[in-house]
Amino acid sequence: MSFPLIIPKLIVVIVAMPVLLFTLRLVAMRIGLVDVPNSRKIHATAIPIVGGLALYLMTIALLLVTKNVNLFVFYLIIAASMVVLVGLLDDLFQLTALWRFSVQIIASLVVIYFTDIQLNTLGYLLFPTWDFQLGIFTIPVTIFGVVGVINALNMADGIDGLAAMTFFSPVLVMVLLAGQNEMSLWLLLLLACVLIFVLFNKSTSYKIFLGDNGSLFLGFVLAWLLVYFSQGHHEQIAIIKPVTALYLVALPIYDTIFVMVKRIMRKISPFKPDNSHLHHLFLAKGFSQSKTLLAIVASQIILIGLGVLLLSHNIAEYIQFYLFIFMSIIYFFMMDRTWNQQNNK
Repeated sequence: MSFPLIIPKLIVVIVAMPVLLFTLRLVAMRIGLVDVPNSRKIHATAIPIVGGLALYLMTIALLLVTKNVNLFVFYLIIAASMVVLVGLLDDLFQLTALWRFSVQIIASLVVIYFTDIQLNTLGYLLFPTWDFQLGIFTIPVTIFGVVGVINALNMADGIDGLAAMTFFSPVLVMVLLAGQNEMSLWLLLLLACVLIFVLFNKSTSYKIFLGDNGSLFLGFVLAWLLVYFSQGHHEQIAIIKPVTALYLVALPIYDTIFVMVKRIMRKISPFKPDNSHLHHLFLAKGFSQSKTLLAIVASQIILIGLGVLLLSHNIAEYIQFYLFIFMSIIYFFMMDRTWNQQNNK
């Protein structure tokens, strides 16, 4: 991928993305597609929630510009349209979890049926001599993993920039590891769009939120990129191990599991929003939004870096997996202790 190839397109992105965000922001304010403050939220005024729609539209435009549309990407974006639509409806009407999950499952089945991309193997996850082939469980495990990543990223959408940066870091790593991949230019330009969105998201005068339409869209794309790059397909060689994919999204996975377990322990729905996420605990400790974002992104980068380091040194996959589980246990007990201290004051 040469600089002469990417620079003109990057300039177009730098001009087009702010214009699109500004335009959609005005439309959202007029039609009431805004996030209204409540007891759980930390913003004081209604904020437009069409950042995800802007990213989705730019994604389509970038595919037309870069002309790097393979079969996988084509159906990925078609299926993502369903996810964006249900996200918009959720933003407007607060859909139940059943509706959101149903559409995510159907969208995932579309990708699987038309591209044959799925989790066929989990690698040497448990033992050094056993390749964990999924066989008849390929489709259900794939859907479970994809839906899990989608909602882990959705749950991260609690402070400015967090969901976007949760998407940005692992995707950038996959692009760098893939090198001269047919999707690299498109993904790099998409990442540029994400950064421009973060600038709007962090601003005071032109603030805009992802909305569920955005967090579900980014989660869907991220989840399927993890599947694609960890499995390989035809001429595409897998660039990461399945266990590496866990490290790339380790922090949102840890946070989601902790929050859902805590909710179940408190005998409430695991899908009912509350203030037990990692970012809530940072804020409760007196951290600003910016410092909270910095701390969480830094933690995510450390975990991603560890995964890449283990991959590059060819550490046995089962050792990587058991280390991942061990760290999750440490995370749970640290978070549980902090959460209990905070709520017993």
